[in-house]
Amino acid sequence: MKKQLTTLIALAASMFILAGCQNSQSSSNHDQQIYSSIMDKGNNAVKNGNFAAADAYYQAALTTKKADAKAKIYAQQAHSLHNAQNAINRYSFAEAKNNLEDVQDNDNGSAKMKNYAAKMLKTLKVVQKNRKKYRNQVEIATNANDERNYKQAQSRIIDLLSKTEFHKKYYGDLLKQANEILLNSSKNLKTDTTPAASDNNSAANQSASDSQAHGETDQIKNPTANGKKITSDDIQKARKQLQEQGAQDAAASDSDITRAIQKAAADGRSTITPADAGF
Repeated sequence: MKKQLTTLIALAASMFILAGCQNSQSSSNHDQQIYSSIMDKGNNAVKNGNFAAADAYYQAALTTKKADAKAKIYAQQAHSLHNAQNAINRYSFAEAKNNLEDVQDNDNGSAKMKNYAAKMLKTLKVVQKNRKKYRNQVEIATNANDERNYKQAQSRIIDLLSKTEFHKKYYGDLLKQANEILLNSSKNLKTDTTPAASDNNSAANQSASDSQAHGETDQIKNPTANGKKITSDDIQKARKQLQEQGAQDAAASDSDITRAIQKAAADGRSTITPADAGF
């Protein structure tokens, strides 16, 4: 992105200088022509949903009219939309939401970019609701797998994988987890010789799993990070970190937070991010 921006700005500057040499007597007209041409390219990039290019073009337009308010606002909007797209690709939906709201807050900004941001915010609202539901299902299957109830784990994941929505880009990290659970449970079903649990135990396990699906607090047995036990205080501290970053921590279970702490610790960080928690 930085290389592309530099290239386009340099190109715009070259066009500006060349135009000035060709007709020095009407430099102001040439300035406006170059500016309009670059702005048109930026607008076309917006129309095509290429906000990285749009940002670069609007920044390039500022080399011909440095104090131009329109180019400055448009560049800010395109930059925020590009950041939002990148955040979504990293599953950092709280960050994406903040960037999209920034686009809408520009009162004099591009109507097209505002409309795009509004549509994305509407989509993110649905995505975050679905992610909470899908995370619960993955968590249930994970617990069943840990309890060596491989058939239940397999059944849960197969049901989840049958949903078309689950295969969209917004759930790629959860899809990866689901596939790993399915592979593990299927493999263990072929090799496990442990007698099947009684119907009563199976019913109890199913009841407990269903309780988790309805949002009850779940646990990971003996969780640790960097060799130290993860306590309830650690979980509350992590939730506060999410809140400070604009994430709705209530959408994450204690298991989600625990895994987020472990991910951060593995990266050498003491602060978790929304992406660590699956937002």
